[in-house]
Amino acid sequence: LDFVPRGRDVSEPDGLFMGDYIDVKLAYLEYRANTRHLKASVFAGKFDSVIGFEYRSQEAPSRIEVTPSLICRYTCGYPIGLKARLLAFDEALNLNVAITNGSSFTEGFAFSNEIDANHFKTISGRLGIRIPGIRELEIGASGSYGAQDNQSEDNIYQWQYAFDVHFHRHDLVLRAEYVKGRAPGETEMGGPRCGIAPCLTFEGAYGLLGYRVTNIVMPYARVDWRDALHEKGASFIYISKLWRTTAGVRLQLNENVIFKAEYIVNRELDRIPQFPNDLFTSALVVKY
Repeated sequence: LDFVPRGRDVSEPDGLFMGDYIDVKLAYLEYRANTRHLKASVFAGKFDSVIGFEYRSQEAPSRIEVTPSLICRYTCGYPIGLKARLLAFDEALNLNVAITNGSSFTEGFAFSNEIDANHFKTISGRLGIRIPGIRELEIGASGSYGAQDNQSEDNIYQWQYAFDVHFHRHDLVLRAEYVKGRAPGETEMGGPRCGIAPCLTFEGAYGLLGYRVTNIVMPYARVDWRDALHEKGASFIYISKLWRTTAGVRLQLNENVIFKAEYIVNRELDRIPQFPNDLFTSALVVKY
C-alpha cells in the first residue's frame, strides 16, 4: 500500500481533487500448482494488470524512469477479481487470463472503477512468448472486453488491445508497447454527445532504451505518442494528441539507494497550440 500526499483546500466544499489518502495496490490470495513442465497460479483479490508489459516494473525501485509512459493509465491498474497464470516450456510461454470488476485503467483515471456499477464483468488476457534461442526477447499480445466502467448498463461495451516487445540482455534494455481502445459511452436523443455515459477513444505507443554504463550509472531515453479523446456531455472534453521525449539517468548508488532524474519535452500535434509544459523531475528511492 502507498501513503499518498495530496493537496486540497478543505474549506472549499466544491473544490477539485482530494486530500491525502491511502492507496491499497495489491491484496490477494494465490494458489500454486506446479508440475515438472508447468507452473500454474490462481489469484483472487486485487492484483496486477494482465495488459501489456509496463505494469511489471511500475513500482519505483524496479522502474528505470521516474515517470510512467503516456499509455500507462490504460494498462497499469490493479483490478479486483480472479486471475489465472500458466507458465510452460521452461517459462517460454506465459499466459494470463482474468475476470474482473473493471478494466486495467489506473485508479487516478476517471474511467477506472473497482466496485462494479453493472453486472457484466471484464474479461482480459495476455499471451507472451520468449523466442527460442533468444530467451531475453519476449513478445506479447493482450486485450480486454467488458461492460464500460462507471455506468450501469450491461450492453455498452468497452474494449482495448495491446502489443508489446521486451529485450533485456546484460546491460541493455529495450522495450516498446502499443495500445488502442474505445469506450463508446451513451448519448440521450437530442442531448449533448456522451451526456449519459462518457465516451473515450485512445491510441498510443512508446519505445524505451536503457543502457547500464557502469554498476552505478544507467542513462535512458523514451519516446511516447498518444492520441486520445474523452467527452462527457456539454460539461467536459479532453483532447490529448502529442509526442513526448524523455531523457534521464538512473544512479544505483548501492543496493538500498537509487537516484533518478529526467527531462521531459512535450510537443502538441495538429491544431492543439503549443504551450510551456516541458519539465524536469527527479526521485530518490530508499529501499530496505
